[in-house]
Amino acid sequence: MNLTDVSTFLAENDTCVLATVSDDGMPQAATVGFSHGSDFSIVIGTNEDTRKYQNLKSNSEVAIVVGMSSPRTVQYEGTAKELTADELGDRLEKHFEKVPGAKKFVGDAGQRYFLITPTWLRLTDYSASEPIFETKDFS
Repeated sequence: MNLTDVSTFLAENDTCVLATVSDDGMPQAATVGFSHGSDFSIVIGTNEDTRKYQNLKSNSEVAIVVGMSSPRTVQYEGTAKELTADELGDRLEKHFEKVPGAKKFVGDAGQRYFLITPTWLRLTDYSASEPIFETKDFS
């Protein structure tokens, strides 16, 4: 397995579980729509009224799991940075292509976007003879 396999798997999925940590140290998880780029960065949207938004503003470190219905999963750790829709540019349009339901929130007051840069990921495929691919190198 390699990064091409990771990219293919991420392209086949549009929902992930995002884990964040609250100010009082409590872990919190939320299911969110996502898209990814060729550099394996992930885009998510949320509203500033959500727990995840408040958590991301105080602690940018996140964990993500993609794929809960097969023997394949991606575990992903990274750092989230809030970006405006203009800063995301065409990445936001690509996000809406992958997660069309997210577009209805673009004009909402408080809608925010985060770009998550990976620091570590693991693709696990228990149907493969070598079931684990792990990396901190995304080039």
